[in-house]
Amino acid sequence: MCNPKEIMSERLIMLDVPGVLYSDRSQARLGGVPASGTLRDVRFFDPIALGYIRRLFGLAGARVVVSDAWRRGTPAAILQQLDLQVEGMTPPVAGGHGAEISAYFAARATPSSYVILSCAPAESMTEAQREHLVSVDPAQGLTVENFRQALDILGVACPSTLMPPPRLDAGLRAKLAQLQRLAREEPARFDTPAEPAPAAALHV
Repeated sequence: MCNPKEIMSERLIMLDVPGVLYSDRSQARLGGVPASGTLRDVRFFDPIALGYIRRLFGLAGARVVVSDAWRRGTPAAILQQLDLQVEGMTPPVAGGHGAEISAYFAARATPSSYVILSCAPAESMTEAQREHLVSVDPAQGLTVENFRQALDILGVACPSTLMPPPRLDAGLRAKLAQLQRLAREEPARFDTPAEPAPAAALHV
């Protein structure tokens, strides 16, 4: 019989969103942070950080597990619009991102490799988790150096064509531009929070 705790072959990105996909730097550039709980929030995510996450998908074949502390109360449509390749989210437990990750892996198989992208202090993580941690500066958000560290932890060679920083693909760029335009022209359209999506909707 297969042990449910048996190591899996997939790769996961354990993603804490604040300070990683938006930061002090992106707030200054974009004029705000995603805090309304509506689709207007899409315009405040750092497009460069999103570009690095999307490259991790392509290079490492990794999928995302979003921190429940950020996800709770936020429309699943935001994650879908950002094309984050979401596998699921961590359980709602106290103790920060490290505790959420421990609870997540206590209930399912551990992947062959995973990386934690978080602004949480390293001291808040277990010793085992620190081996997988990429500490992101919340003033800067996800950087090219963080991207390289994540690839190394996932066991993927860093491409020689890494620079210049990755750009969003045309489809995602157009989607973000459309949402930004609609948010400016029809703010009332986005003022009603979306109903929470069932857990199954988080799986792609």
